[in-house]
Amino acid sequence: MAEVTGNPSNPPIEYRAAPVEAAPQQAAWPATQTASAAEDTANVPIVKQVLSEFIGTFALVFVAVTTLYWFAVDFIAIAMASALVVALMVGVFARFGSGQFNPAITLGLVLGGRLRFTRGLAIIPVQLAAAVLASLMLVNFLGQTENLQWAYPKAPAATAAEAAAPAGALAPQGGQPEFGLRAPVEAGTPRIPERVEIPEPIGRAQPRPVPGSQRVTILQAIVLEAVLTFFWGMAAFAGLRRGAHPLLGPLLIGAAVAVGILTAGILTGGAMNPARAFGPALASGAWTNQMVYWIGPMIGGALAGVICGHFLFNNEEESADAPAYPAS
Repeated sequence: MAEVTGNPSNPPIEYRAAPVEAAPQQAAWPATQTASAAEDTANVPIVKQVLSEFIGTFALVFVAVTTLYWFAVDFIAIAMASALVVALMVGVFARFGSGQFNPAITLGLVLGGRLRFTRGLAIIPVQLAAAVLASLMLVNFLGQTENLQWAYPKAPAATAAEAAAPAGALAPQGGQPEFGLRAPVEAGTPRIPERVEIPEPIGRAQPRPVPGSQRVTILQAIVLEAVLTFFWGMAAFAGLRRGAHPLLGPLLIGAAVAVGILTAGILTGGAMNPARAFGPALASGAWTNQMVYWIGPMIGGALAGVICGHFLFNNEEESADAPAYPAS
């Protein structure tokens, strides 16, 4: 401008955009947990953690067994009910270092360095006690249902006396009905079912179990339970950690439960959980194949703990993750 006006007292004016400070934005839902929240979780009293595990395990067994009362062999309904209640309990109790509801997952967290051994020793008996209490309550609450009569038919009668006997009344020397699970809690105990045949004529014939048959062998059942429990363990390590979205844990763990039941429900019951098998078995006395639901899930949970805790999710500098479960 000075060159135009010839007035050196008026220097040229430069027009520049003034810096605009970005307005602080606040996320509608926090995508990560704060450091203080992680510290609070690490300092959760063991009483809160143990109580949370009791309530969550009780809810899982109560809902899973009750769903069988009417839905019987509808594994889609059973899977959805079990997955939703697990997701609900994880969402409610994750802040207390809870969300396991499964001795196999507890073992995995201990082996993965996410949970102290002493806390694991306190949690597992509580989970088993919660499963037993839920099952004992349901023994008195749930009566016989026609859906279970259809889903678990009696074996063909060998004598007229057996044909006249009420459903489930025939029992071998062990005291348990050889065929035809009738009581809901007994039907809710995971087991390897017999193969079913449809006798001639097919039109109105009722399917009946083949005596002495099993859909899978004991070893196959153990492997199935181990693999599916491994998926549950991976979901727990991935979803319940610092830096994860608060909805991720319930979503992943609930999905793992649903996938496991849909995959192995017709083969092993899809328990993936020793407490889920132990509670109904103790309440009903149906101990068939019980060790499958201890050996398989415990192997799967232990593998998930070692692989996820020491290899996949061990580099906190790279992933900025921290244990979600209290290690102290």
